[in-house]
Amino acid sequence: MKTKKNNDITIYYKDEKYLKILDNLEKLKIEKVFKDDNRSKVSLFTFEGEKLVFKVPREKNSRKWQRFLSIFRGAESYREFIQAEKIHKAGLLTYKPILAFEKRKYGFVVDSYFICGYLSGETGSIKHLKVIKNELDKIHRSGYLHGDSQLVNFIIDNKHVYIIDSKFSKNKYGKFGARYEYIYLEESCPGDIDYEKNDIYYRGAKGLNNFLHWWGRVRKKLKGK
Repeated sequence: MKTKKNNDITIYYKDEKYLKILDNLEKLKIEKVFKDDNRSKVSLFTFEGEKLVFKVPREKNSRKWQRFLSIFRGAESYREFIQAEKIHKAGLLTYKPILAFEKRKYGFVVDSYFICGYLSGETGSIKHLKVIKNELDKIHRSGYLHGDSQLVNFIIDNKHVYIIDSKFSKNKYGKFGARYEYIYLEESCPGDIDYEKNDIYYRGAKGLNNFLHWWGRVRKKLKGK
């Protein structure tokens, strides 16, 4: 990763040729919008014959707590760049990180976006459950956790499985961490997954999962009041 700074703006990038995107940012021809809501905007464009994805994390750019945390950990877009590099270094597949932009004011990140390579495969679904489970096994054998192991956070293209929207990190929790990710994957699909469900690690992970669901419902009720 290379870095370029100019006053309150920092740009992280892989190849200098992609810096030309910034010169014509307002003139980008958007070919398709994948998502456009209060949380984020994700769209497709082409640069020098290469299809790229433009991602703006609107919610995380604007939320006060996220802005406070950005003093220490940088923008969401910067972290996404780092995550993609970590996945590649672990010998696994994800999109190619192209460029991350962050703008700070008084030390807080107030704007950011991320540009990455486009993956043309299918979004993970129940029909891909076996290959996704195998990929999750591979992630765990490599000593890592996906961090958000839902079916839709994998892309399948010609039998290759790509990891997306992850919080990829070293597995500090061993079998407990792996069991929790299987539970999370299982909750995102209407089928059962074949993994160990009779040991202490599974019971602990299941207990934590149940607690987090309960706490989520309590928080929702409190916010409603």
